[in-house]
Amino acid sequence: MTIVFLAFSVCGCILPGTEQFYRKRLRCAADLLNRHMSIGFTIPFVMVCRSQVADSRTIGLIIVCFILTSIITTISAYTLALPIQYLMVRWDRSFCGCSPLDMTVTQGVRPSVPQTTAKSIPEVKIMASVESMSNYGSESEESTDDEGPNPPQMKKVPSAAATSLPSYDWARRNPMLVICWLFTITIGLPLRYAAGNNAVFATGLLFALWLTMLAIQVDIKSSQQLRPWLRTLLAGIFNPVLWTSLGMMAYIFIDGAVSRRSLSGMLDTLQRDTTFSTFILRLVKHASSAVTTTGASSASPSIGAGDIAVSILNAGLVSWGLKLYEYRGHLVSRGGLTVFVVSLLLALGNMVLGPLFVHAIGLRPAGRELAFAARTVTIALGSPVMAVLGGDAGLNAAMVVLNGILFQMGLGFGVGRWLEKKLPWLPTATTTPTNDVEAQKVVKSTNQCTTKSDETNDPYTVAAGVTIGINSAAMGTAYLYETKSDAAPYSALSMMALGIMTVGIAAIKPLTVWLVERVAN
Repeated sequence: MTIVFLAFSVCGCILPGTEQFYRKRLRCAADLLNRHMSIGFTIPFVMVCRSQVADSRTIGLIIVCFILTSIITTISAYTLALPIQYLMVRWDRSFCGCSPLDMTVTQGVRPSVPQTTAKSIPEVKIMASVESMSNYGSESEESTDDEGPNPPQMKKVPSAAATSLPSYDWARRNPMLVICWLFTITIGLPLRYAAGNNAVFATGLLFALWLTMLAIQVDIKSSQQLRPWLRTLLAGIFNPVLWTSLGMMAYIFIDGAVSRRSLSGMLDTLQRDTTFSTFILRLVKHASSAVTTTGASSASPSIGAGDIAVSILNAGLVSWGLKLYEYRGHLVSRGGLTVFVVSLLLALGNMVLGPLFVHAIGLRPAGRELAFAARTVTIALGSPVMAVLGGDAGLNAAMVVLNGILFQMGLGFGVGRWLEKKLPWLPTATTTPTNDVEAQKVVKSTNQCTTKSDETNDPYTVAAGVTIGINSAAMGTAYLYETKSDAAPYSALSMMALGIMTVGIAAIKPLTVWLVERVAN
């Protein structure tokens, strides 16, 4: 991701057409990949079944420690990012030459939404969600003709889309979903029981479940029959990552019972720890060796459904370099500096204070305690940290995925907007018309000074992005990109910065040795 971002940034400085090339050729593909990259999070969640089941007391302690550390980290991220960014914005305004009077005019209102009339800057939507989506094949039933009945020759004839069955219309709007289910039933299922090929059936089932849950969530969000609160509730409940993971767990247990295979063996067929690029290289090598040798050849390389899903996730993470390039104006700003400062503080705090905190509560053994050192770090960067510290990698991956699911569901439920309304120190944006000419002049002067900087430095937007990126890693960031939130680039940058800084801190050998010795006592 970092390399892609730097490469496009350098090319943008050298080649004037880089921005146009990205928007015409790569932007749609990056958005599509970002839409489906979360399918990769279902596999670590399913692999939790491989971990040994602990006793009830240990499970209770893990849950308590997880809840407490999540609350502390969330509050710490927001309370650190908000005042730091406020100081950055005030310093930026002072440097810009705004008078103290200008500062008091917008006090109590988000800087990006000044108190102006109709020409004010639009309100920044931090926690925006997709409330309405396009409905294909629907026509308005309301008549706008007030001049009497229509003549016979002008009578409206219902279109084929309007008279089609709802099931056909739904299938027409989700062709890939129908193809995946047909592939799973007609090709994957026979191969599974005739040739013993689990990979084809599991891959088709995984993508069919994923696309089904996405389609259900989209239909719920676009439904006009449901009340807004019920629509938000159901859209949050039908989380695609959660239900796809549960569906694949059900497949693992059912198929294992039918074929009389162990749980470990079923999980091995789901994920073989082979990346897609490695699979292609092995396939080419196997084909070349089969041509050059006439004797018995080795078994052909194989790849599991989980490997394909994780490859999509990794590709999505790399493609975020394109999104960072798209929002580079947000990053090369005071907001970007705030992200790095907060990420450094929380990376150090999580690495040292996290294991010590759960150790004081009574969680044992040391491997489970050290899993909290990278509890909010994305799995790709958390795995090497667990290898250095000797932490429980399975528990760490489970907490990262569960934290992401909870944040994604919370955003879908509208928790951010609810907090904005309930907390008195989070002022909502309002427009206050005024007839005072002098006040309007002051506001206009303030707007000219702050418009460009505040669009990319709004403290509430930066704080929200940092909080979501640090606590929910890639899942929350993916949700922000899906909903076109202004906080998305800050979330992606904070996720990347937290992971890199955590890996860097873990490389400090005296610190890690001291930490392991403390939790081992």
